[in-house]
Amino acid sequence: MILTTARLTLVPPAERHIPAYTAFLASPRAAARGWQALPHEAWRHFAAILGHGILRGFGPFVAEERGTGRALGLFGPWWPEGQPEREVKWTLFDAADEGRGYALEAARACLSHVFGPLGWAGAVSYITPDNARSAALAQRLGAVQDGTWTTPRGTLVKVFATPPPPSRPPPQGERRAPRGNPSRKGQPSSPPPPRGEG
Repeated sequence: MILTTARLTLVPPAERHIPAYTAFLASPRAAARGWQALPHEAWRHFAAILGHGILRGFGPFVAEERGTGRALGLFGPWWPEGQPEREVKWTLFDAADEGRGYALEAARACLSHVFGPLGWAGAVSYITPDNARSAALAQRLGAVQDGTWTTPRGTLVKVFATPPPPSRPPPQGERRAPRGNPSRKGQPSSPPPPRGEG
């Protein structure tokens, strides 16, 4: 599956994207989020992303800049074992790409994908309280904050819930986790690829 937008091509993760992912996890930007990893660890994290796609039948895309093929970040559906709800995640690799609308463009395409071909009844995005830029992006995408989730490792994240478009009601028989729960308990993903960076 490949998604296209005016400026981006969203493609399945591939070996050619590992250098950009490894550079990101070695950067001060990743360290500030607690995501820093050595090259061999970054390789294993990336392999977990590929494995998620095989096991679940869906997974994040790598957004490539049209015309150059430059890998800009990871975007899309994410639901590892132990995570209570299906997520649409976003991570830009380079701070220089912030403020250019790439994350908004890619995330919109991914939401259309999960509410269309994948048939999701809803999606969440888990965002740390200090990530104001990502929270603002979630709100621009139509999400509203609905409680928090605390992992067993003690990481508190805000839960931003995005409903399906009004033109596409939830599929018959599909139900999401009850809303309005102020705190969700769950198991952390292993390894946890970065997420929630707009």
